[in-house]
Amino acid sequence: MGQLLGNNQIQTETTERNEAGGESEPKSDANQTVEHLIEQLKLRSAELEAANRELRRISHYRSLFLARMSHELRTPLTSILGFSEILLEQEELTATQSRFCKKIQDSGIQLQTSLNQLVDLSRLEGEHPEVFLQEFSVREVLRESCAAVARPAQMNQVRLEYDLAPEVTTVVSDHGKLRQILYNFLGWAVSRCSSGQLVSVYVDLIDKTLIRIRIDDSGEHLADLSRVFDPEGPSGGREATVNELGIIISRRLIDLINGNVTLQNRDAGGLRVLIQLPARPMKG
Repeated sequence: MGQLLGNNQIQTETTERNEAGGESEPKSDANQTVEHLIEQLKLRSAELEAANRELRRISHYRSLFLARMSHELRTPLTSILGFSEILLEQEELTATQSRFCKKIQDSGIQLQTSLNQLVDLSRLEGEHPEVFLQEFSVREVLRESCAAVARPAQMNQVRLEYDLAPEVTTVVSDHGKLRQILYNFLGWAVSRCSSGQLVSVYVDLIDKTLIRIRIDDSGEHLADLSRVFDPEGPSGGREATVNELGIIISRRLIDLINGNVTLQNRDAGGLRVLIQLPARPMKG
């Protein structure tokens, strides 16, 4: 009896040792699997970091190329536009010569606009777009922006008007970016209008903290306003025009100066653009 108990005890201890030994092997396999995964993650992280460095290097060289190309092309473009303007205003041209000269000027303006937008996109895609805050007159920047689109408005025979509420005086923001935003949206509004139609701009103050800029045009309603700022497929998926690319850039500029923009189809016809931005830098 005692021998039987002893044998059973030995068998039980052996079974326990075997079970314990059997559990240690899966644990070892699990540890090896975890270590293998960690090594793979480290390898993948190193590959991603190398890819990011390469992308940053390519982006840097692309920015340098665009800056150089912009410098090389702007000089002859300025001459082309300047001499075409002189010919149209001062020379006695025949109807055919005048028509050809206007084509040269229009093509030069379009090329210059496209070139400027390429450079703007390159700057916005940089790592740290800069914002330069200063105090300036809202009326003056609005006057400058309207003057910049006066020529295309005149060519399309579109009337351009602007006004401000009495309480609107100055704003502390990025003067250059706001002027470009206005120029792009005004150019888009003019391009949407037909001969004899009106583009109007009105600026007022909301709660003494926000500048609101309202731009109304007399063009057609847009079926899908949500696609206007979509660079992959604005205006129903067709290729973006120069003016549409300009407002896509302007949307990014508005974000940079802590503003916002909304679009509305007007009951009277046409489109309304509402741009709001802080009148002064926000505290904190």
